[in-house]
Amino acid sequence: MLDVRRLQIFSAVAEHGSFTAAAEALFMTHSAVSQQMALLERQLGLSLMTRGPRGVELTDAGRVLAERSTVLLGSIANIEREMRDLTARHASVRLAAFPTAGADLIPRVVRDYQKRFPDVRVELRSVHAGDIAACLREGDVHLGLVWDYDFAPRTFAADIELIHLTDDPLCVLFPLDHPLAEEPSVDLADLSGESWVVRSHRPPYDEAFVTMCRLAGFEPDIGFVTEDYQSAQGLVAAGIGISAVPRLSLVAQHPDVVAVPITQPAPCRRIAAVRLRGAGHPRAAQQMLEVLRDATAVADTP
Repeated sequence: MLDVRRLQIFSAVAEHGSFTAAAEALFMTHSAVSQQMALLERQLGLSLMTRGPRGVELTDAGRVLAERSTVLLGSIANIEREMRDLTARHASVRLAAFPTAGADLIPRVVRDYQKRFPDVRVELRSVHAGDIAACLREGDVHLGLVWDYDFAPRTFAADIELIHLTDDPLCVLFPLDHPLAEEPSVDLADLSGESWVVRSHRPPYDEAFVTMCRLAGFEPDIGFVTEDYQSAQGLVAAGIGISAVPRLSLVAQHPDVVAVPITQPAPCRRIAAVRLRGAGHPRAAQQMLEVLRDATAVADTP
């Protein structure tokens, strides 16, 4: 009989493309991962992967097993999650979100959800999009909120369902005395001579701003890189440079900056919900998705 833990290790190797990355993700040693994969191949009597200097490549048998394992492990995680929910004293829904959603969208969603379903407890998690798939598979969360850029779509494995909710357009922050601060909109290409304040992002979006500017036809002069959008606002207000930020980050707008929309077609972030595809989703999670859809539909209304 196939060992579930061994399949989990194999799935991590298939997802990350190397024993080393899988070992780091699973908090195991490289040798332990290698040993388990050798035992799995011996048990099945099949070669599942070929080893190379840059990692591993799945064989035909390995690709079939990876696809089947994803479905099986998702089902197991769903069963475990449902059992935990049944043993909980109250029904609950676990939602993961990215930081800028916490300023406005998440508070509205939680408020509306608790009004509609006062007997259900909402549990929030702050999870990076790169980690959300593992959280869903392991049953840590029922739903996640993620974002990507329209010019650089984020990809997920086949077992993760992506449900588009809304677009979050980018705008340009100017200090009050900037010549373009009173314009109704600005063309990104016209800002090639400006010094920019940029918020740092983890891969794959660490170069997203540069890509955005290159698509507009110029190489940006990045004068300062900061950790969050609030710091970016403060630096713009101090005249350090200008910045491109998403609308959701402007709930608490600095009084000494002006947000000017980018002329269409403007780059934007796309906000989506993610969940396990085909899983038996708890009723509370289905209800949370409905509230998310309603809340983002209101945000889209002019």
